[in-house]
Amino acid sequence: MTNTQTHVDRMDGNQVGRPTDARIEQVREMFDRHKIRTVQFGIPDIDGLIRGKFVPAEFFLESIARRGSTIPNIIFGWDMEDTLMDCFSFSGWQTGYSDVVLMPDLSTIRPIPWESGQAFVLCDVVNTDGSAVDVSPRTILKRQVERAAKLGYSFTAGYELEFYLYRETSESAAEKGYQNLRPATPGIATFSLHRAAALEDVVGAIREGMRACDIPVLASNTEYGAGQVEINIEHSDVLTTADRVAIYKNGVRRIAEQHGLLASFMAKVATESAGSSAHIHQSVQHASDPNRNAMWGGSGPSPTMWQILAGQLESMREFTILYCPTVNSYKRRVPGSWSPVSAAWGEDNRTAALRVIANEEGACRMENRLPGADANPYLALSACVASALHGIENKLEPPAAVVGNAYDQPGTELPSSLSEAIREFENGTIARQAFGDVFVDHFAASRRWERDRHRQAVGDWELKRYFERV
Repeated sequence: MTNTQTHVDRMDGNQVGRPTDARIEQVREMFDRHKIRTVQFGIPDIDGLIRGKFVPAEFFLESIARRGSTIPNIIFGWDMEDTLMDCFSFSGWQTGYSDVVLMPDLSTIRPIPWESGQAFVLCDVVNTDGSAVDVSPRTILKRQVERAAKLGYSFTAGYELEFYLYRETSESAAEKGYQNLRPATPGIATFSLHRAAALEDVVGAIREGMRACDIPVLASNTEYGAGQVEINIEHSDVLTTADRVAIYKNGVRRIAEQHGLLASFMAKVATESAGSSAHIHQSVQHASDPNRNAMWGGSGPSPTMWQILAGQLESMREFTILYCPTVNSYKRRVPGSWSPVSAAWGEDNRTAALRVIANEEGACRMENRLPGADANPYLALSACVASALHGIENKLEPPAAVVGNAYDQPGTELPSSLSEAIREFENGTIARQAFGDVFVDHFAASRRWERDRHRQAVGDWELKRYFERV
């Protein structure tokens, strides 16, 4: 695994180019102001983990920022435990694990206040000939943004992420087998100011740290599990939002460690615990008039809103895998859990998968309640945009809204397991048209790998149930 650099001038469809000397000098001045000595740079992998390198600030300015840095294509061939997934055509022994190139996107560079003297920058990833890496999640989202722009729309999103905090370390949690962990606060105390005050040292540090590195936080509160917290990230264009969420999740884990706590974004941390969601609030603007809400029709939802709604509903079974990408994701999604089980929509209805809020133009939006906190934000937002464009392009009409409890009403059931979600994704047509066969086949293979590792593992539930009885 070498550390050579390669100059890349372009990225098909996304124009990743060499930064100007003036832009480099702007970054240098920022480094001087904030006394930056070290730069972290990386990319989101298939699971949304940020993988990359640390380098001295001067080396970053003189080399990496200008020419990029090579890294083996295995970066898209590991699972989240760094086990080799030997099931791909893009990455595998047959490729010799050749290089791809990380090209810093200097628009994402920022000091990270929870790491003194360090800055962070996200990268695009290209092949050594400058062509796009078709399995890169950030590339997939950029392409959906470009598709939307060609139709005259721009998409914005806000992200509401739930996670758990434990009074544990990585080592102590592993020693306990990730069971019977001590929550940061005891008992369920949703929206409790008292419980929130007990966590304010760490949650306040998260809010202030994020604000200081251009990740605006709107609010934080305790949630429906012991030690569970929700923090809401202000809306922005979908690429900026995905970048913010990726940096945020890394930051939350690190700030928690600095306060003697352990954070988990797992969708369902324990059988008896509430699941952790990633609710996505979506709005759409006309590209020619960014101040105009394309979802608003003067006195209520516009025809565009209805088309977007219909597109997201029609594609929801096929795109479930992008919202719920792990075996564990489906433990969260059961009736009566605040997590949807059917493709249904309602007006200000939190039992439905899509919640329409349309009281006034400024706040008119749609909330997608299907994604879990374990979703890759680039792929979840890609699914939102691609399915919305599917509805717009085909002028779809939504079914009637559900009224009351969506769990008690018939509807189009969503996949209830990773296996079922894989079948829907692979056999569908909307994802292949939006993302291309290369990505669909690669991502589906990675999910089959995930499913099969689970099938082969003997778990605590099986031992407790069967060890002495069969």
